[in-house]
Amino acid sequence: MATRHIFRFRSPMHAVAVRDYFVQNGVPAQVVGGNSDAAGVWGRDAGPYEVVLASKADVHLAVLLLEQFGNEPAEYEAELEELAVPDLSVLDEALAPDCAACGARLPLDASVPVCPACGEPVDIAERIVDRHGPEVLAACYDAMPSSDELMELGGSPGTCPTCGRRLQPGSACPTCPRFA
Repeated sequence: MATRHIFRFRSPMHAVAVRDYFVQNGVPAQVVGGNSDAAGVWGRDAGPYEVVLASKADVHLAVLLLEQFGNEPAEYEAELEELAVPDLSVLDEALAPDCAACGARLPLDASVPVCPACGEPVDIAERIVDRHGPEVLAACYDAMPSSDELMELGGSPGTCPTCGRRLQPGSACPTCPRFA
């Protein structure tokens, strides 16, 4: 029986994470399936996401890496709390709250833990939400463009419409599961 060199996942994030892990550990791979681009090129319905190895010779190492991947905790470049801090600098200065203790105007900086005037603990983002509602902070978080926005942006021929990376015609983007 021939050894398969395709690994299937239901989640595109899981497939991309596994592909990245394989590539970081010397196993060339790419994600296909699950989107209309891959379905058209590979003749499949949009459905499961597949991590396809470039060579059958890498199957044994990929299986070992997949086991290792499942046992390793996720690593982030920043602490999760840091990733969730809103960028209040994008707000209008008129939204800057005052300190509950002394009434001094607080800076639009969510990382400031104490009032600069009196030293009392403050949560600037919470003060803004209390006064203006949570929707005012929507602009303070990085957001990925929707797939419709990406399609409108398009891209020049030979570039990935998602990340803009230069591609050879008909080849898959090594970063995104998209095709030129």
